[in-house]
Amino acid sequence: MRKLALYSLLLVVASFGSLTAFGHAGEVHKYMGTVTALHDDGSFMLEKTDGKTMHVAVSAGTAYLHADGKAASRADLSVGKRVVATISKDGRTASMVKLAAVKRSQK
Repeated sequence: MRKLALYSLLLVVASFGSLTAFGHAGEVHKYMGTVTALHDDGSFMLEKTDGKTMHVAVSAGTAYLHADGKAASRADLSVGKRVVATISKDGRTASMVKLAAVKRSQK
Protein backbone atom coordinates (compact mmCIF):
# COMPACT_ATOMS: atom_id res chain seq x y z
CA MET A 1 0.00 0.00 0.00
CA ARG A 2 2.84 2.39 0.83
CA LYS A 3 4.52 1.68 -2.51
CA LEU A 4 1.30 2.46 -4.35
CA ALA A 5 0.96 5.76 -2.47
CA LEU A 6 4.60 6.63 -3.17
CA TYR A 7 4.29 5.84 -6.89
CA SER A 8 1.09 7.87 -7.08
CA LEU A 9 2.78 10.83 -5.42
CA LEU A 10 5.77 10.61 -7.75
CA LEU A 11 3.45 10.47 -10.76
CA VAL A 12 1.59 13.59 -9.61
CA VAL A 13 4.83 15.49 -8.96
CA ALA A 14 6.29 14.44 -12.33
CA SER A 15 3.09 15.48 -14.13
CA PHE A 16 3.05 18.85 -12.37
CA GLY A 17 6.70 19.44 -13.26
CA SER A 18 6.09 18.82 -16.95
CA LEU A 19 3.07 21.12 -16.91
CA THR A 20 5.04 23.99 -15.45
CA ALA A 21 7.89 23.43 -17.90
CA PHE A 22 5.57 23.99 -20.85
CA GLY A 23 3.16 26.42 -19.23
CA HIS A 24 4.36 29.40 -21.27
CA ALA A 25 4.63 27.76 -24.68
CA GLY A 26 2.97 29.80 -27.40
CA GLU A 27 2.94 33.05 -25.45
CA VAL A 28 4.62 36.38 -26.13
CA HIS A 29 7.57 37.19 -23.85
CA LYS A 30 9.42 40.44 -23.20
CA TYR A 31 13.09 40.68 -22.31
CA MET A 32 14.84 43.83 -21.10
CA GLY A 33 18.57 44.30 -21.33
CA THR A 34 21.57 45.76 -23.12
CA VAL A 35 22.70 44.99 -26.67
CA THR A 36 26.15 43.37 -26.52
CA ALA A 37 26.70 42.43 -30.19
CA LEU A 38 25.14 43.05 -33.60
CA HIS A 39 25.15 40.40 -36.32
CA ASP A 40 25.12 40.86 -40.11
CA ASP A 41 21.78 39.07 -40.44
CA GLY A 42 20.11 41.74 -38.25
CA SER A 43 19.99 39.64 -35.11
CA PHE A 44 21.73 40.70 -31.93
CA MET A 45 22.90 39.48 -28.55
CA LEU A 46 21.06 40.78 -25.50
CA GLU A 47 22.43 40.73 -21.96
CA LYS A 48 19.28 40.47 -19.89
CA THR A 49 18.83 42.17 -16.54
CA ASP A 50 19.55 38.85 -14.81
CA GLY A 51 23.02 38.81 -16.41
CA LYS A 52 22.26 35.98 -18.84
CA THR A 53 22.85 36.50 -22.56
CA MET A 54 20.41 35.52 -25.29
CA HIS A 55 20.35 35.65 -29.08
CA VAL A 56 17.49 37.73 -30.51
CA ALA A 57 16.52 36.89 -34.09
CA VAL A 58 14.67 39.46 -36.19
CA SER A 59 12.60 39.26 -39.35
CA ALA A 60 11.33 41.64 -42.01
CA GLY A 61 8.24 42.10 -39.83
CA THR A 62 10.14 43.16 -36.70
CA ALA A 63 9.07 46.63 -35.62
CA TYR A 64 11.56 49.06 -34.06
CA LEU A 65 10.34 51.87 -31.79
CA HIS A 66 11.92 54.62 -29.73
CA ALA A 67 10.87 54.96 -26.08
CA ASP A 68 8.43 57.74 -27.02
CA GLY A 69 6.63 55.40 -29.45
CA LYS A 70 8.02 56.97 -32.62
CA ALA A 71 9.29 54.68 -35.35
CA ALA A 72 12.92 53.64 -35.26
CA SER A 73 14.98 51.42 -37.55
CA ARG A 74 17.52 48.64 -37.25
CA ALA A 75 20.21 51.27 -37.86
CA ASP A 76 19.28 52.93 -34.54
CA LEU A 77 20.31 49.78 -32.69
CA SER A 78 23.88 49.81 -31.37
CA VAL A 79 26.06 48.00 -28.87
CA GLY A 80 25.39 49.36 -25.38
CA LYS A 81 21.83 50.42 -26.22
CA ARG A 82 19.20 49.36 -23.71
CA VAL A 83 16.17 47.69 -25.27
CA VAL A 84 13.03 45.71 -24.58
CA ALA A 85 12.64 42.84 -27.04
CA THR A 86 9.18 41.37 -27.48
CA ILE A 87 9.60 37.78 -28.65
CA SER A 88 6.76 36.37 -30.75
CA LYS A 89 4.88 33.16 -30.05
CA ASP A 90 7.45 31.10 -31.99
CA GLY A 91 9.83 31.76 -29.08
CA ARG A 92 12.74 32.86 -31.29
CA THR A 93 11.93 35.96 -33.35
CA ALA A 94 11.45 39.50 -32.08
CA SER A 95 8.15 41.03 -33.15
CA MET A 96 9.16 44.39 -31.65
CA VAL A 97 12.33 46.00 -30.33
CA LYS A 98 11.80 49.12 -28.24
CA LEU A 99 14.88 51.29 -27.69
CA ALA A 100 15.27 53.00 -24.32
CA ALA A 101 15.44 56.75 -24.09
CA VAL A 102 18.89 58.29 -24.07
CA LYS A 103 19.80 59.47 -20.61
CA ARG A 104 20.29 63.20 -20.35
CA SER A 105 23.63 64.20 -18.90
CA GLN A 106 23.32 65.74 -15.50
CA LYS A 107 24.81 69.18 -15.07
